[in-house]
Amino acid sequence: QEMRQVIDELAKACMELSRQRIGALIVLERTMRLDEYAERGVHLGARLSAQLLQNLFYPNAPLHDGAVLVRGDQLLAAGCVLPLSEDVLDSYQYGTRHRAAIGISEVTDAVAVVVSEETGAISVAQRGRIVRWLDRTKLVGLLEALLRLDEVRAAPARRKR
Repeated sequence: QEMRQVIDELAKACMELSRQRIGALIVLERTMRLDEYAERGVHLGARLSAQLLQNLFYPNAPLHDGAVLVRGDQLLAAGCVLPLSEDVLDSYQYGTRHRAAIGISEVTDAVAVVVSEETGAISVAQRGRIVRWLDRTKLVGLLEALLRLDEVRAAPARRKR
């Protein structure tokens, strides 16, 4: 239930940021902790909400250029610097946010959501790959599928009797 609410708030924020063509990079922690990257940003420790995400990425806001890291339903840190992918085909199509989203997904199991300020396109990066041009329905479905994997891994194994 908590993850469903996080996904809903995230999707709401992304749709509004997309509509306004405001760039964003939101990284969802999975099983590998992102503390190393959180230390490079500003600690928030705030409950995730669409309004707070939108404010963080508002143009010229102090933290708008870096990534926001999410742990569970908490905004862990903002203004975070991430590794850039060097392995991007058609790199002319990808800006720094997209390369950072792909980069963090190459070195961790995190899921990264990107909103392009040039096109408003919403993308998701995972395992070094990126899916672009997502609408709300596809974004929610993809995030639910990717984050459900953690629930399956975290669930205790049941023995057949």
